[in-house]
Amino acid sequence: MKDDSKGIAMALTLTMASALILGLVSVWLNIERVDKAYDLRSMETRLDQQEALAAKLEVEKNNLLSPIRLRELAKKYGFGPASQGQIRRPRETAKP
Repeated sequence: MKDDSKGIAMALTLTMASALILGLVSVWLNIERVDKAYDLRSMETRLDQQEALAAKLEVEKNNLLSPIRLRELAKKYGFGPASQGQIRRPRETAKP
């Protein structure tokens, strides 16, 4: 009878210890999951900001290089099409 009660007490202790360990592991995994979700959210926000900036810069580049704007700037500064002999191209030198 004493052996049975010792076995039951040992099994109960082992079960309680296992439950405690599993509970602590579950809490730790939940904290890690929340931490990873926070990191992922911040990375997504940063990616969205960088994509928005890239789109704005692309629009600005297209605006600055538009033929209409370049034509207006050329007229403002007195530039016109290059005449014969104004365009010079450097010779390609042989590299050692």
